[in-house]
Amino acid sequence: MAKVNKNSLRLDADFTEDTVGFALESFLSLLSFPRFRFSIEPFSRGRERWLGADARLNGRISGFKPFYMQFKRPSAYPDASSAKIISDRKSLGLPVAPRALYFSLREKQPSHKDYQHNILFRLRKRLVTRNVGDAAYVCPLFLDRSAYRFHVHLAGLRRWPRFWRYDPWELEDILMNGSGGTVNFNAIPVLREHVSIPPHDMVTSAKHSYSFAEQGSDLCFHSPLAIPEGAHTLAYFLKGVVGNPQSDEGFIPSDAANGMLHELFSGEEGEEPSALLPEDFSSSVEDGIASWLHWGDYLKTEHQIEQFALVRWTD
Repeated sequence: MAKVNKNSLRLDADFTEDTVGFALESFLSLLSFPRFRFSIEPFSRGRERWLGADARLNGRISGFKPFYMQFKRPSAYPDASSAKIISDRKSLGLPVAPRALYFSLREKQPSHKDYQHNILFRLRKRLVTRNVGDAAYVCPLFLDRSAYRFHVHLAGLRRWPRFWRYDPWELEDILMNGSGGTVNFNAIPVLREHVSIPPHDMVTSAKHSYSFAEQGSDLCFHSPLAIPEGAHTLAYFLKGVVGNPQSDEGFIPSDAANGMLHELFSGEEGEEPSALLPEDFSSSVEDGIASWLHWGDYLKTEHQIEQFALVRWTD
């Protein structure tokens, strides 16, 4: 159960960010749509091996849309707490009852040139500007590990009877909106039970937090600054990333992957630090997909930012 700090009344989730990442990676990897030839994949060399997907991620990709998630675990204060999270929200007229959830930004490591938050912000800015992906914090709305595990597990079990009674991929018929070709991620309850928060601005310190109501609404950045429309469900975030997967819009062709990686994440005039790609990042990798997988490894290892992709398959 959630851990309680008796002095401040703070409740801390009894699971880690890695728990959130593992649960969502496993669940999203089940969302495959073979009849439409696309799927959501963890997009890094390390995750590829872990999922046993080497054969799948080499040679059969016709295009992909990258997106990034930094998984967070929540803490909470009840409305009776005198914590600054609560007083800030009250001063802005944001709800605090029965409690407000929040997470803090990650400190900069001594070897890093920039804060993790700024890396995520700049990733998002470059992707959204070119309409090829997105980036956000993702945090569950649960504090208790057993409740969190139950909801993720239940979401998987709900698919299991259909697997045996019908075609394993009939989930496509539930999730695919036939008229527009978009994916109805709201049909999956567990995706509605995570909040997604795109980083809204750069910071010069990690001494900030994002707080939100129990339902994942009424976002506040603790300056404080109310950003009431700044938080959405993970289902909403994924819908925006995926768009219409049957359209070519936003997909990076596999034969242009290497060039697009450097175009997106190399330096831009007026931006400091100028490049997201490290100076020693290998430019000698001929396979563009391999370059992106190595980039995913780098982000995970250095900044705890996970790279995923909506992948379109050749057959």
